[in-house]
Amino acid sequence: MFLSSIPQTTLILIHLAIIALLIAFVIYNHIRLKRIILRYEQQVLISQMNPHFVFNSLTAIQSYIFRNEPHKASKYLANFAKLTRLVLENSRAELCSIDREITTLKLYLDLQKLRFVNKFSYTIVVDESIDIKNVLIPPMLAQPLIENAIEHGLSSIESEGVLSIRYILSKPNELTIEVEDNGIGINKARLLQLKNGKSYKSLATEITKERIEKLRRLGKSGIKMSITDKSTISKTQTGTIARIIIPI
Repeated sequence: MFLSSIPQTTLILIHLAIIALLIAFVIYNHIRLKRIILRYEQQVLISQMNPHFVFNSLTAIQSYIFRNEPHKASKYLANFAKLTRLVLENSRAELCSIDREITTLKLYLDLQKLRFVNKFSYTIVVDESIDIKNVLIPPMLAQPLIENAIEHGLSSIESEGVLSIRYILSKPNELTIEVEDNGIGINKARLLQLKNGKSYKSLATEITKERIEKLRRLGKSGIKMSITDKSTISKTQTGTIARIIIPI
């Protein structure tokens, strides 16, 4: 009796409103589920450590044990444990401070130096205007590019390699991370791989691109990456400059 007393137009509008609410609820849950999946995919990408790096680091530590240098072995094993813990912790966080990021990178780079028997030196420089404890960035975003510089660029030169990592406040609300090396450069690395019968595909670069795309889909747009062979800038230079620009 109550429904029959309501005008037909009003009933239609009520039905349409209920259907609209149901559709909105389904869309909201779909977007929410999609974001959760993207976050888990981010965590997987962050936690990926190159298996060759893990194996070779442990082999280098083992060599110290065999050479009866327990203090060095203990030091590097402790660093490896710290790095593993930080990578796992970072994989659970969407953002981390630059201070924490640098701590993680130093542990990683010290282990790489152990692997390559001090074949290269590195510096990490941060603009004085950057508050490293409070400026937050996606964790481990530059690490694959640093890995690329070591594995493909610096490992193939005879002279001592130099790796420079710079955090630059390029604009008031824009952070640029530069990874520069004096290796053979990305173009020669590609040719060398092809000469050795291997198809050149940088897994590290692909991981970084994939992470940037997933961050964009999570609403963190504006992150950009570029990789430049220094020989294209000047024929007297060798190596590569990789840049990541992050809005902060």
